[in-house]
Amino acid sequence: MPALYLYSLEDRAHVATVTGADHATVEAKADEIYGSNDYGWTYSPAFGADGGLTENGDAEEICL
Repeated sequence: MPALYLYSLEDRAHVATVTGADHATVEAKADEIYGSNDYGWTYSPAFGADGGLTENGDAEEICL
């Protein structure tokens, strides 16, 4: 099951994780909920690494 990590483009804060059966399913859901120019997504969040995402304990968990 792939996990897609959504983040704010402003500060790279992790806002949600979408998991599902395949890439097409999780990407469609991410686009439906966070489909604006304010958010990006990645399958490799690299939390804490230079250029990675900032972990957010309040990030939404979406399981399909």
